[in-house]
Amino acid sequence: MKHKNLITVVTDHQLTADTIAQALGATHKCDGYYAGNGYAVTWTGGELVEATFSPNESFVLSTTMNVKHIFAHNFKFTMRNYDELLGWEKSVQDSKQLATITALVKMSKVVVNAMAPDFNGETSFLSLYYLIGCPVEMRRAWLPVLRKQSIIKSVENGPRYPDKYESWLKREMYNLIAQESEAEAMMPTPVFVENPVENIPDELANSGIDGVSELTPGSSTILPYTIYNHTNKPTLLNLPLLLVEAAVNLNWEHEKTVSTALILYRKRLISYPMVRQNYIPAEIWKQMIHNREVLRHNPKWGKHVKGIKVSSRHNFEGCENPYYGFGIITTGIHPVGLTRDEERLYNLIVKRVIDAFRPYKRRKSKKNHRKNGKIS
Repeated sequence: MKHKNLITVVTDHQLTADTIAQALGATHKCDGYYAGNGYAVTWTGGELVEATFSPNESFVLSTTMNVKHIFAHNFKFTMRNYDELLGWEKSVQDSKQLATITALVKMSKVVVNAMAPDFNGETSFLSLYYLIGCPVEMRRAWLPVLRKQSIIKSVENGPRYPDKYESWLKREMYNLIAQESEAEAMMPTPVFVENPVENIPDELANSGIDGVSELTPGSSTILPYTIYNHTNKPTLLNLPLLLVEAAVNLNWEHEKTVSTALILYRKRLISYPMVRQNYIPAEIWKQMIHNREVLRHNPKWGKHVKGIKVSSRHNFEGCENPYYGFGIITTGIHPVGLTRDEERLYNLIVKRVIDAFRPYKRRKSKKNHRKNGKIS
């Protein structure tokens, strides 16, 4: 029997695959994948496989099953037919790419899920894996930032915080299954959002909570799925705030904002933008000391970078789960070859990053106060 020693990495877009392949040393371009250094890096080209719940069949559940087993037993997996859905003739291309991915998986000892770092990325990969039906060790590469060292470590080792990852995945998967089967859903881990007091999110406006139209700095509003901490200082962007900023400042439709932001992510210039939580983990905050320095060279906003310190008020405080995403940041890579639209959105994000990480000093009182015999 031939020993399998290939590691196949599957991601959702060719531009992301190109970045991952360069980091891993898989530099040989083949038809539908990159190869080299013991790796094959391939892509789905979007939502290649769809999962459909089977409501007319008995629900399969056992104490020995994990959430992935339950997903596999209670959903049906088929290649998505864009031709029938949208009149978009994509099936020939998708069939060819599916055949390529299937062949690579069957030659592999490990298959790595490097799809988008969110729950859609999980279900897209699992749907593909279960449709192929070839038992291979699975590993998750969670890549909110496409930096070389992050890619290598994640592909080799899996999630940075396995317990938090498994807890997040379990809750999200159970809620998906509960929603489809009309069973009782688990309460998800709350998402923490730093919210400007002048911004009233739709779910707050429609929550029926008294006084929601009079948000004050330092206050919090707790909903079942989100905890809003209100502030009058600049916040990092999440997807809802980015959509608002682009609509107001660039007059863009939401679809254009999302597609352009994803291109900037795949070009390694910003972190993954499809997020609601906009705090950041401590290790990301530490990186911003360097990343913000690179922004001094930004032709539009670089002159506003003052000092070397960065505000730490956006840090996670130990209760948040990073697998719900974190605030949109720049990555410390200088942009080259951007289109005009990509440059405009990137500069919008740059300005917010500079403002959000600027340290804010407390205002001194006009009166001098004596303390321990000294004037403060």
